[in-house]
Amino acid sequence: MTQAPPPLPAAVQPVAQVTTVPAAPPLVSRPPWLSDFKLGGYGSTRFEANDLNKFSDTFTFLTELEVERRQPVEGGLRGFSQSIEGSDKSEVSLEQAWMQFALADWVRFRAGMMLVPLGRFNINHDDNRWDLPRRSLVDRGVPVLPVKSAWSEVGMGFQGDIPTQRFGKFSYQVYAMNRVTLDSTLETVARASGELETEVEIQPRRGTANLDFKRDKAGVFRLAWSPTLETEIATSVYYGRYTPDFLPSEALWGVGVDGKATFGPFEVEGEYIVTKYNGITRVARGFANAVLERQLEDGTAPLNTVVDFELAGLASTKQGYWLDLRYRFFPDFLRNSIFGWKFDNPQFIATTRMEQVWLDGLVQQADFTGGELTTPTQENRFVDRATLGLAYRPVPLVVFQLAFERTWTNKNKSLAAVTNFLPAQRTEDTANAFLFGVAFGF
Repeated sequence: MTQAPPPLPAAVQPVAQVTTVPAAPPLVSRPPWLSDFKLGGYGSTRFEANDLNKFSDTFTFLTELEVERRQPVEGGLRGFSQSIEGSDKSEVSLEQAWMQFALADWVRFRAGMMLVPLGRFNINHDDNRWDLPRRSLVDRGVPVLPVKSAWSEVGMGFQGDIPTQRFGKFSYQVYAMNRVTLDSTLETVARASGELETEVEIQPRRGTANLDFKRDKAGVFRLAWSPTLETEIATSVYYGRYTPDFLPSEALWGVGVDGKATFGPFEVEGEYIVTKYNGITRVARGFANAVLERQLEDGTAPLNTVVDFELAGLASTKQGYWLDLRYRFFPDFLRNSIFGWKFDNPQFIATTRMEQVWLDGLVQQADFTGGELTTPTQENRFVDRATLGLAYRPVPLVVFQLAFERTWTNKNKSLAAVTNFLPAQRTEDTANAFLFGVAFGF
């Protein structure tokens, strides 16, 4: 028996040489411009009915359009924000436009037109953030703020957040800005007796956004402490000259204390602001002398000139506060109703607000007698308001607001003389109002 020959060894396959090519580094590209572009803002509509004699039921519409762009750049963050607001008088104005460069979380340089951080309402004034349909007296209706909210100025400065392990987070803002100044309009009427009566309407206004020829600027500082995520306590200071260049230099300063705290479904939020106008008597004399000089330049030299000052915030000291108490809830029996079945976390918010404003040394009138100015007539006034409201939020950015408010002032004194929203008659010192509002953010 013949054995088969042994199998031949397998052919050795040549080994191909493998060359390892390092992976190409990922392409580093900045996000497209549109990826950091944000269009947003808010709108609000309010219906109001009150018991003043000369007041008719009315609707008010307020809108704000906000455009934001944020793009990372080498060494920090550049930000741009702009909002355009239309008021109840159909006015459209630029509210914010700023650039920000972040050196670190605790120091960010910002320049442009910015909201002045005096108090908490002015920097959080969007109507859809609040559960009552009317803004506060301190910030809007009887403004203790030098300029009613929303108040912005052109300037530059720094802001930052400083977190700590034991004491929560500290935040600050410090800016140098164009200053508030008094803007005046004069209207003179000649009487048959040779007496001139001049009405002077004085209105504090924000500084210009154009070339500013005023020598003095203003400064503002705000420091906030957040011991927890649901709590904030802050203080703020503003200082600057408020008189125009043709009057003696006088300073305006303001101090604010504000805070917010949450305890389960309960919230407490409030603000106190005091502003002091130095040299208010000298300012009144300066305006009155300017009136007389104008008449002399026109070739008239009356024996007696009466100067009436219209209210526009010209008071030695203004101070006031608002305090909100809120309770958030949503009954279980409404979960399957129209109020709840389409929404993840709808809420009702019951709110009560108490507000008080005091105007000390409010200038009313100044008289010329024999070519000399007598002491300007001043008085002390107050305005109080109590509000009870109920809000419904189907989603966080939309709110339906229902409120009843009662506003009152000194007995037999007109509310129209100390507010900018109530056309009361001479002796109407109390107003009751019903309001319904809708506000939305986008």
